[in-house]
Amino acid sequence: MLLAATVVLICASPALAFLAARSGGFPKFPADACGRRAISWTPDREPRVVGGEEPPYGAVPWQVELRLGEEHQCGGALISRRLVLTAAHCWMEGLVVIAGAHGPPGTAPYEQVVRVERAIQHPDFRKLGPYSHDIAVLLLAAPGIEFNILVKPACFAYESPPPGTWCEVSGWGASDPKTPDRLSPVLRSAAVPLLSLETCRKDGIYGGRQQPILDSMLCAGHLRGGIDACGGDSGGPLVCERNGRHELTGIVSWGDGCAKKDRPGVYTRVASFLPWIRDCAKQLGVDYNF
Repeated sequence: MLLAATVVLICASPALAFLAARSGGFPKFPADACGRRAISWTPDREPRVVGGEEPPYGAVPWQVELRLGEEHQCGGALISRRLVLTAAHCWMEGLVVIAGAHGPPGTAPYEQVVRVERAIQHPDFRKLGPYSHDIAVLLLAAPGIEFNILVKPACFAYESPPPGTWCEVSGWGASDPKTPDRLSPVLRSAAVPLLSLETCRKDGIYGGRQQPILDSMLCAGHLRGGIDACGGDSGGPLVCERNGRHELTGIVSWGDGCAKKDRPGVYTRVASFLPWIRDCAKQLGVDYNF
């Protein structure tokens, strides 16, 4: 997934200059306003370089990285100060969440590292195939993540957008499908169109497989190939913009290789799990309304 189109110097980010110039709040949106991008940026829908591009630092403020020791494990989506959504297959003991990350650990000036205190995997994970109900809620150690102009939560999509909607997937996953174990050194993002379930279930795509395409899944990508999530992007956010807000529509779950023809990315459909997410927040003792 996600080959670089440009290189952005972190030290030159307009967001950092803005932060340095202010010591108080930010007037345009509250710090915890969900889904609002403070850095103006939109991924190219037809990138000149196959796979995507590197966004400016802070342009994907809801993206978090999950690490185990020194190793990248997965991505995740920040939904509140103490809650992160990720794929159930990403969960393991000992994870930490890094918000405000961009390049290698410790290189972004506004990184926040918080230990994962508890996790709840969906109780039906893998009951209807190896990637069914592939979603987990992570509870971060108190006080959690501090929101600012570069770190803020995504909103929820209460209904999935229609097929053909352009959305955005991001992560540190492999930038060359030929080397899926070689992760990107920087965060990358790509624009992908949503596909209908009927298209995704066709025999030439994902029909007749060990993992059927369930109603609680989404497919997104170009059937011609070339732009996709890849190894290391699992658990990361697929967001779709609506009325100026970026809504968390999917969680990177699975696919057949990376960026192959007729093999789009498959995502956990977040709207299918909102009651469960709300119940998890209550169970974890987080006062969280959405």
